[in-house]
Amino acid sequence: MNAFLNNLCSADFWLRLLYVVFFALAWQVAEVALAVLVLIQIAYRLFRGEPDADCARWGSSLSQYVWQSGRYLTGASEQKPWPFSEWPDGDAQWLRELRDQEPQ
Repeated sequence: MNAFLNNLCSADFWLRLLYVVFFALAWQVAEVALAVLVLIQIAYRLFRGEPDADCARWGSSLSQYVWQSGRYLTGASEQKPWPFSEWPDGDAQWLRELRDQEPQ
């Protein structure tokens, strides 16, 4: 019970909760943006017969942002995504934290 009261009175707990609410809202916006990108890509393929490279890059970077946000929201990472770190590069491979990588 003492740990609960300490956490309840902790500024770190409330600050993290504020960030979680912020990134949960950002997740919802990103989800809508991804749905719009999917529809644009479907239309582009329908009329051009091939995917749009710019749309694919944007989708890649946005999906990496959602992945980073999900890791922060669930407590799997303490690294806050954009705007507290750089926006993921659309041409990059999936980014992982160094501690998550398997030994080579």
